[in-house]
Amino acid sequence: MMNEESTQSIGETVDMAVKAAEVTVRQPFVRRLARFGFYAKGVLFIVIGSLGILLATGNPEGKIADAAGALAIIAQQRFGSVLLIMFVIGAVGHGVWNILRAVADVDDAGRNWLGIFKRSIAGGIGIFYLGLAATAFEIVWAARQTDMSSQAEETFVSILLAVPILGALLLFLIGLGVIGAGFHECYAGVSGKYRDSFRVWEINGPHLTLMNILAVLSFTARALILVIMGYFFVMAAVWRGSDGAIGLDAALLALAQSGYGRALLFATAVGLFSHGILALYEAKYRRLC
Repeated sequence: MMNEESTQSIGETVDMAVKAAEVTVRQPFVRRLARFGFYAKGVLFIVIGSLGILLATGNPEGKIADAAGALAIIAQQRFGSVLLIMFVIGAVGHGVWNILRAVADVDDAGRNWLGIFKRSIAGGIGIFYLGLAATAFEIVWAARQTDMSSQAEETFVSILLAVPILGALLLFLIGLGVIGAGFHECYAGVSGKYRDSFRVWEINGPHLTLMNILAVLSFTARALILVIMGYFFVMAAVWRGSDGAIGLDAALLALAQSGYGRALLFATAVGLFSHGILALYEAKYRRLC
């Protein structure tokens, strides 16, 4: 048991970290880097959505890909290395900003359990994009153009399942959390709650209408994908293993193989494409601090 002095010391350390993050996130350089990060995020999801749309419409150029797979596709294009270097800068900016957003509570989530959950998601997004930046840099450095999809998720699951009992329980809880995040995404998009993070008073009528349409498509598609991914995590915990990938590409594949596969894949891909376009609006109008 921690004594009162230790608890106070931890509290003071946390407060100092929060204050440092609040100061850092307001720095002009950090704000510019964060906005560039939204552009990088937008391009990434436009590529993922476009590949899915092409596949759903029968185009041979189509493909199911997650973020890492999309980076490998970009690397194969003309000037692909230049684009990936720009993505590395943007992904680092997006990753660092999301971690600062979580610590400094930019979105005013609060310190109750729901607020901590939302801030944890923001921190997880930050770590994810830093990992993507490393992946993109590795592709450029080693000239790798192979399919790299879902390796991170498989490794993560394997590590947790290697821990007796506690690992499976933690994986089960993560799965439930991902499913819960999916329902929250759907609510945020349909209800318009997402607009709390935007400077909507600076957006004129037609653009605001378009942004609302993009948000409904985007958040609904992301909600569906998160629910499927959460289900995969839960099943991996229950059955003590996974029969393959459980990432974004696996969720899209599950939709493609369902009864209304092509239609569901098309709708979800359109949602991911919309998410990319919405990220371009975020780059300009997102409230950063």
